[in-house]
Amino acid sequence: MAHSIRGLQTTQTVVTQPVQWQLLLLLAEGSQSMGMIWQRLNGKQRWGCWCGLWRLQRCQLVMFHVKQRRWALTPAGETLRPILTAIQKCTAIQKGGKSDDL
Repeated sequence: MAHSIRGLQTTQTVVTQPVQWQLLLLLAEGSQSMGMIWQRLNGKQRWGCWCGLWRLQRCQLVMFHVKQRRWALTPAGETLRPILTAIQKCTAIQKGGKSDDL
């Protein structure tokens, strides 16, 4: 349990902006092209999208596949999947869905 808490604290120091969390949540669903990401973000989030992706890439949580022209989670980013799944599940419940909707 202490290892998980330490991992979450480390993640919170690296991922500091809401748009970064939103990008991680989108990429947890699978690799995404920039157009796909752009469509799922609102105006304010779009403004910080490039900066958020750049910061996540610097922290080695996301990468850009040049041939596929898609952003995806790195192996380090994949370690966040339990946290991202929990956030997605809570969001689905708050929107009136069931916890097994994911």
